[in-house]
Amino acid sequence: MSLSTQRTGQIGVNVVESIVLREWRARWQQIDSTNDDGLDGLIFLEARGEYTGQIIHVQVKCLSAPFSKKRGCFRVPIQKKKLDTNKNVWKRTVGATILVYVDRETLKAYWVNVRDTTSIGETQVFVPKSNQFDSKARGEIRRLCGTIHIDQLLPIVETKAAYFDYLTSKDHISVSSRGYYRNLKEMKLKFKDSDSLIHFTREGWKHITRSSRSPLLRLQSFQILGTIPSIISKFREIDLKVFRTRTESEIDLVYAQALVKFSFRQTAAISLVFRKRIDENGIINYSFHTIYEARRNRDVIGIR
Repeated sequence: MSLSTQRTGQIGVNVVESIVLREWRARWQQIDSTNDDGLDGLIFLEARGEYTGQIIHVQVKCLSAPFSKKRGCFRVPIQKKKLDTNKNVWKRTVGATILVYVDRETLKAYWVNVRDTTSIGETQVFVPKSNQFDSKARGEIRRLCGTIHIDQLLPIVETKAAYFDYLTSKDHISVSSRGYYRNLKEMKLKFKDSDSLIHFTREGWKHITRSSRSPLLRLQSFQILGTIPSIISKFREIDLKVFRTRTESEIDLVYAQALVKFSFRQTAAISLVFRKRIDENGIINYSFHTIYEARRNRDVIGIR
């Protein structure tokens, strides 16, 4: 690499670092050029002055790239062999991975998600002119980090194969699941710090089996009913989060969310929702409302 090329590259990195520090109020960590395998730096996002766990991997290209009016993109050239190497690196990163193109003349910066295969050609990366790398881009790029940083903070619940014996019944799964749901009432389940029983009513069963819900979502709920006792035993009432409010002062639905380990399938983030009611004596009652996998329709790190 010539000194001129190295100097231009550093100018591009400096532009990106300045935006990250001043406009994003995040942390920038440059990667030494001797370890530059398709990445020039890392962005560590913060919220209220604390690290969120979200990491954005960044490749910076500072040059004068040709502009394609038809695609509305800058065509950032990268030699095929180098680009093939970079693509393998970009696929392996956990978190967001972007390329930032810095115009050598104007020092304006633009970005693209390099995990999006439509943005990569054989010897070039297409960077939309509409994707300016500035303070407004932070939210969209942040979402590319997925949910893995949040999921790792969830309480971990371990289950046993025996908790799901109803799934191996000779009866149809809807019949055996209905039987298991009735048994939940007999288990007299409570939160860790509560004396009040959680009710498993016909209302809850009708909600997860309603005809407007797709058959596959109903099937999913049947398959994870066996996690309910373990999740409930992990939570106190104070740990429950608000799912929905009926009025400004009245909470209608609350939920518990946990990472559940299974013996027969992969770990999943499970959300268990309860209807919260307060009777005329001011006593709080909870009843089952619904259960579902919180990260459905997302990839392995939680990107939709």
